[in-house]
Amino acid sequence: MHNYLEVNAAGGLVTNGKGEFLLIRRSGLWDLPKGHQDPGESLEDTAVREVEEETGLHGLKLGKFICTTDHCYQRDEKWYLKHTWWYAMSCPEQQECTPQTEEDITEVRWVSKHELPSLLLQTYPTIVEVFRSVGLSEKYLPSVKQNSENFV
Repeated sequence: MHNYLEVNAAGGLVTNGKGEFLLIRRSGLWDLPKGHQDPGESLEDTAVREVEEETGLHGLKLGKFICTTDHCYQRDEKWYLKHTWWYAMSCPEQQECTPQTEEDITEVRWVSKHELPSLLLQTYPTIVEVFRSVGLSEKYLPSVKQNSENFV
């Protein structure tokens, strides 16, 4: 049995005027920008701050709450249970993206929904669930096989 330290985080599913989605590549996998909540910070403020820090974007417009996902990870011999609150966001203007390399982000990329299936094969099951929660057609989502690698 593991003792978990619980962590709250928030992030965003960002779209632009072309209907493209913003993905980041972190540690070799496609992901959505997110991060830990600072003490006294609202989840909405956390979501916007983390997306801006990890992508270099600014002036994002916060939209509706999408869903909450949970996942476990181990770091420095400690187990963490991370609760992430996801929000829709829009980027009102064309901007240059800059990956936050200190967070192991190597790429920030706008992708069309037609590009999603191949990229979402290289992500975490919780990220697929965020896209599913906004009602994206199943034809754009890979099927997530539930196996022991997805669970602790």
